Formats: sequence, structure tokens, C-alpha cells
Amino acid sequence: MGFLKSSIKSVGTLLLADFLFYGVAQSATPIFYERIDYMKKIRSYTSIWSVEKALYSINDFRLPFPITFTQMTWFVVSLFAVMILGNLPPLSMIEGAFLKYFGIPVAFTWFMSTKTFDGKKPYGFLKSVIAYALRPKLTYAGKKVTLGRNQPQEAITAVRSEFYGISN
Repeated sequence: MGFLKSSIKSVGTLLLADFLFYGVAQSATPIFYERIDYMKKIRSYTSIWSVEKALYSINDFRLPFPITFTQMTWFVVSLFAVMILGNLPPLSMIEGAFLKYFGIPVAFTWFMSTKTFDGKKPYGFLKSVIAYALRPKLTYAGKKVTLGRNQPQEAITAVRSEFYGISN
């Protein structure tokens, strides 16, 4: 069935093919697939509509690989950052214009679009680290606790006794 799934383009045709190939019993709970670079199981219906759009060609020029709009945005933002900060010492030491204005934005785009930390993209990970650093640490049910006059005491060390209170 794998060769059939790689050649089928639409979800409806894939469901019909699953129904005809596997029968009624397995098609009662459909599994949707989306095509990125590989077939991926989608377990919910809402993720079908959140497929990221990609460019496969520009005018008549076919691109060697699809480029998403997020990747284009990261490339343009990093290119402008290199252009603005190009006279500062780390970037001013780079002699080659190709490396400076193409290589660095491509590497930054690749890093921001493919690498993950704790299952998050680098931007989301950095956002959650900054949010953690700025939010109050003493909370109850997600709300800040105001202590008023009672301040927490110094750290208390609990020592476990060898005797557990067994009576003689």
C-alpha cells in the first residue's frame, strides 16, 4: 500500500483507496496523511487544515526543493539583519560577499526551521525561556502569591530518623 500512498495526491482518494484495500473494518477510523517530504500520520482532523504552504516554483523556474513561507520570512529577516549589522566587528571581518549576504542567512534560516529544543522551534523555545525568567516563581494555580507580612523562612532540612516510632 506504500507505493499507492506515495502516488496519491488528495486525502479523499487516499480514504477511498484505504477503504478498497483494507476493507470496512479498518476504514471505520480513518488515518489521514499529509505529504511533506515523507508520509506522516495525522491523528486529528484539525491538523489537516494547518498544513504550511510552500512554493515549488517561481514563474517557470522549478525550485530544487519546496520553500515554505516561514523559511522565506526567516531568510529575509536575517538578510536585513546582516545588512544592518554588517559594519559591526563580527560581520565586518567577513570578506566574501557571497558568504556574508547569502551563506549566513541560509544557515540561520536552516537552523530556525529545522532544529528543535524540547520539541519546539528555536523561536518558541527562546520565548518560553524568557517568559519563565520574567514570571513570578511563587505561584498557586498559575496566579502570583502575595505573602504580605509573612515571609518564607530559610530552607528547612528534614532529617529522617533511623527509628520510625515503633513502640516496645
